[in-house]
Amino acid sequence: MKKVFKSKSILITGATGTIGSSIVMNIIKYNNFKVVRAMSNDENGLHELLENIDTNMKSFNVNERMERKKFRLLYGDIRDYNRCLDATKNIDIVIHAAAMKHVSICEYNPKEAIKTNILGTKNIVNASIRNKVKKFIFVSTDKAVYPTSDMGLSKLKAEKIALEKNKSFNSKKTKISCVRFGNILGSRGSVIPRFINQIKTTQNMNLSSKKMTRFIMTIEDAVKLIFKSISIMKGKEIFIFKSMYSIKILELAEVLKDYYKKKYKRISISEIGLATKEKFSEMLMTKEESKVAEEKNDMFVIDFKKKILNTKHNTKRFIKLDSNKVKFLKKREILKLLKLNNLIK
Repeated sequence: MKKVFKSKSILITGATGTIGSSIVMNIIKYNNFKVVRAMSNDENGLHELLENIDTNMKSFNVNERMERKKFRLLYGDIRDYNRCLDATKNIDIVIHAAAMKHVSICEYNPKEAIKTNILGTKNIVNASIRNKVKKFIFVSTDKAVYPTSDMGLSKLKAEKIALEKNKSFNSKKTKISCVRFGNILGSRGSVIPRFINQIKTTQNMNLSSKKMTRFIMTIEDAVKLIFKSISIMKGKEIFIFKSMYSIKILELAEVLKDYYKKKYKRISISEIGLATKEKFSEMLMTKEESKVAEEKNDMFVIDFKKKILNTKHNTKRFIKLDSNKVKFLKKREILKLLKLNNLIK
């Protein structure tokens, strides 16, 4: 993966988020790039990113890099097309991770979700094409598959906008593809830190449904998927890692309850019902997408440039990428995963 960024200029949007900041840290760790621009509309987050790099990567000499404009913190919003134009000038690779990601916030603010997830994506894609960026990778979500929420709908539309731009006459020099994730373990506002916070404050975990299942993956695997996708992408593909796990959310809650029971003796689990437009399970690709999907050693590649690859019989294998139909992690495996990723202490 190190060769992917050698002598390249890279822009990361959403650079202060869980995924975006991890991408930045991993790229600068290779230390073979030409320029890295980390873009976010979170000023405090940019400051924290700078502090993190300065504290944990002394050899990088971040202040010197910034003075030489080899590393830049860009305060800006993807809603602003002119800012996107400035950010993508002389860039080789764009990793677009900026988004409104919380389902409930998008439901209460659908117009803002449209402005950020759809129009913002359109802005950064168009700016990348205009500035002749070589590769553009869009970070999407399994909630874009058969979406029921405004967040999922906005990400699906953003996927379509990005992928369809491959057809544009002006985009011949820009390859555009997507990656799809499940839930990222321990990301801000996600289920694990939320459950742990509820244990510590109220000793009660609120569970939408005992039947709920979700795909999860580590941040390390998410970054690997992005980097590998950049290295092999040809445009108009969606990449899905096979290393995602499926868990029952009830069993996750029970693992946390058992782990913290010595410190917090009366931990309860309450079933509160599904939120508006929330689903029992998630899928990683649609039945229609599965017809142009190819299975590789470590990933599925949905390639919209190809004609139908799979027969109806093979299609059944692909549509089993449903968090409710695949093998679940056992409780001891969930506990091991949480410990390995320092999510419980």
